[in-house]
Amino acid sequence: MLLSIIRLTSGQTCYDTGNFTTNSTYGKNRDLFLSSLASNVTANKGFYTSTIGQIPDAVYGLALCRGDSTPESCASCLNFTVRDMMKNCPNQKEAISWGGMDFPCVVRYSNRSFFGKLELKPTEVNHNINNITSSLTQFDRIWRSLMDRVLAKASSGNSKLKFATEEANLTSSETIYALMQCTPDISQSDCEFCLRQSMADLQSCCYGKKGSYVLGPSCIFRWEMYPFYGATADSLSPSPLSPPSTTTDTTTTKDKGGNSISSGTVIIIVVSTSIFIIALVALVTCVFLRRRKQKQDLTKADEINTVESLQFDFSTIRDATNNFSTDNKLGQGGFGAVYKGRLSHGQEIAVKRLSKNSVQGELEFKNEVLLVARLQHRNLVRLLGFSFEGTERLLIYEF
Repeated sequence: MLLSIIRLTSGQTCYDTGNFTTNSTYGKNRDLFLSSLASNVTANKGFYTSTIGQIPDAVYGLALCRGDSTPESCASCLNFTVRDMMKNCPNQKEAISWGGMDFPCVVRYSNRSFFGKLELKPTEVNHNINNITSSLTQFDRIWRSLMDRVLAKASSGNSKLKFATEEANLTSSETIYALMQCTPDISQSDCEFCLRQSMADLQSCCYGKKGSYVLGPSCIFRWEMYPFYGATADSLSPSPLSPPSTTTDTTTTKDKGGNSISSGTVIIIVVSTSIFIIALVALVTCVFLRRRKQKQDLTKADEINTVESLQFDFSTIRDATNNFSTDNKLGQGGFGAVYKGRLSHGQEIAVKRLSKNSVQGELEFKNEVLLVARLQHRNLVRLLGFSFEGTERLLIYEF
């Protein structure tokens, strides 16, 4: 299938395969997919697919975070990418973005189903400006051996994660670092083919460079001459300061008037000063902790009021969706079905009915609702509230 594409910025592509109009059914379905993407992806270990709506207005969506991302960096990348896509591809029926290079993520939606299908285009390719200075013959041998190992590990992953990293020494002072990942919905053979094509792309465009990457719809591949994956907050934090060493001075010192001061007097002065400083620090700490606790209590009270104000009566939502009728069903995602409904005062809503096998308790569910509410963006579908009864968990969005 040949597709025409419009490239706007590095890492993002809007397909020129058709547009939708503002407030159209397709547009609302697209916005519904993007609105809670970060929470859905992080809850599903970094990979999420969903189908919203019915043909011809169905939206097929996929999101993937890099295998070494933390939940925080994954959510941050997704939120940034969604805002960027809404801005640069506001009315395109199909788009893809790879986020940023520090912790990239893939966000893709379309009006055609692409789940489980290998797609090699479009791609984003780039390379380091510096050149390899060691023997290219030696480099080629070590580079290819390393990439073959990483490719084998990544492609042999499971339906949840196809990701691998590894490094190899080029010289005593230089190391090659490699990362490969496929979308978990494609087969092992398709993943291997995609990554080998990416290797060929880099060999043809970027041979001899000190690092490069290729980003595609079905796989990503990056290698560098420096570590760029797996960094954690702990490894980046400074080491704790060492306490000052203490020595005992048994000599006698003199004051300005020439009078001698015994070592015992010096010790008493030092100890007294230390006790005073410790007491002062303890007092300041107690005052700080007491004020922080007061602020936390106020914040907690505000959060409780916020959460309670978002809660809908379960029977109200059940009536609005005609008891979750199949005629009202918009689509099915990885965490449950989505239904269209109408409140008694006429407002249209979209209701996500979460899977009943969820292990979330009432408190965890309320906390997640509060998190999603805080992540609202003016270009996304607004979260109106939530409802629950027994094992039922509902999220209510503007439609």
